[in-house]
Amino acid sequence: MKLLLDAGNTRLKWAWLAAGRLDGRGAVQHRDATPAQWIAPLDAAAGQPEAIWVANVAGPVVAHALGEWALERHGLRPHFVQASRAAGGISNAYEHPETLGVDRWLALIGAWRRAPGPLVCIAAGTALTVDAIDGRGCHLGGLIVPGYELMLESLLKRTSEIAPGIAAAAPQSAGLFGRNTAGAVEQGASNALAAVAERAVAAATRHCGRAPQVFLGGGDAARLAPLIELPLTQAPDLVLEGLAVLAGEC
Repeated sequence: MKLLLDAGNTRLKWAWLAAGRLDGRGAVQHRDATPAQWIAPLDAAAGQPEAIWVANVAGPVVAHALGEWALERHGLRPHFVQASRAAGGISNAYEHPETLGVDRWLALIGAWRRAPGPLVCIAAGTALTVDAIDGRGCHLGGLIVPGYELMLESLLKRTSEIAPGIAAAAPQSAGLFGRNTAGAVEQGASNALAAVAERAVAAATRHCGRAPQVFLGGGDAARLAPLIELPLTQAPDLVLEGLAVLAGEC
């Protein structure tokens, strides 16, 4: 069995790859926690892997903690994946392919394995990322904008009147429009993200000549799904699925 780890900006997710299937999935929040606190649930869930594959966008502190844990607990050095020029049936549009976020790269690989053809992957987390693939498996490129919480944080820090309005009452809205400040901010941020996603899908449709399959994941997927007025598939574990593709080929 191989242990697959997806270290995002907020959470660490894991799954076991055995006989081509993902099992034993789990997750823990590492943001605002010490390594000892977020390693404990992983330690409790882990068996004895033959290899450990990691997708890490959480930075060097998390990478170091995972490396130390894997070596001390299992006697293994993890394989930290990077985006490459091509893998899993798709090619990378970036001039320097290794600079594409590995989470975005693996999500595309996982989505392509599910549905080879034009597709768009949307990840609604700390940031909102959108990436598109054409029918030949060529990456068209992507978009990155601040996620829901970052939008709210920027408004709270850079304005003088919004914070008191948010604190004054729970959000109220009628359809698209907020009926108080909290509602206006909530609706504005959520619908801005949905609009970015819809615009990206429209551009991919024009490029490919037909509508792409749309996949949505990330911690804010449930918030955005009702607002994106397109057929889509919620796929929370595409990064792990992409890791499974690469780990299964080695």
